[in-house]
Amino acid sequence: MRLLKNFDLFKEYYNIDTNQFCSFGDLQKTIGIYKIIKSIMTGLLVEDGCLYFLFGEEKFLITESHQVLLEVKSNVENKFSLIKGNDVLVEFLYSKPSTKLNVSPIEYIDEDDFKWGDFIARIINDESRKRNFVTNLMESH
Repeated sequence: MRLLKNFDLFKEYYNIDTNQFCSFGDLQKTIGIYKIIKSIMTGLLVEDGCLYFLFGEEKFLITESHQVLLEVKSNVENKFSLIKGNDVLVEFLYSKPSTKLNVSPIEYIDEDDFKWGDFIARIINDESRKRNFVTNLMESH
């Protein structure tokens, strides 16, 4: 069973083998993390030591030539763009969290990473963070 951890909810997972959402009472080993944005699956997945970005049915292998750009669109929304070279591969708007009332289900998250787009951008744009993210998930298996 290959699971992705929900970015916002402690006990929620997504089984990528069965394409089903599931809940567990205790922490499970995962190969990535996801968040549903406007009914679309978005996430990071680690397979065979490589990092992938998920968007809907698409899966992008993240290399050093990929970059995430974030743009403030309003007081409540930001725009996320995944770029490779001069090509925009993915763009979407996501809501800014209103407060930090809930503790993140991710034990290694930094205080600045409570916004989904920022969290993804910091991993994709920073080779050291990307390597740490991949290593942490691979070691948990």
